[in-house]
Amino acid sequence: MVDMRDELVQKETTLIAEIERLLPDFARSCRGSEDVVIIHQDSFAADYQEEEYTLFGKAMKFAGIYGKEIRVIGKNRETLTTKAALVQ
Repeated sequence: MVDMRDELVQKETTLIAEIERLLPDFARSCRGSEDVVIIHQDSFAADYQEEEYTLFGKAMKFAGIYGKEIRVIGKNRETLTTKAALVQ
């Protein structure tokens, strides 16, 4: 019988592996020496995608494993508008 602690360790291990695979720069920042990790809110769900909301939550849990404060900056779709302006 698997106890509750073993199950939590397995879930944490799975979360760490997923974030390191999907968001390697974010993972590296969380493992760094800074106390705060700053992300632009467009990094997650700029188009209001459910999967991105889930990934954002997982990223926050990952940051918590490393004791990081997360600051979310920017306005919705700001980076998309800025990129479009640069292309023109």
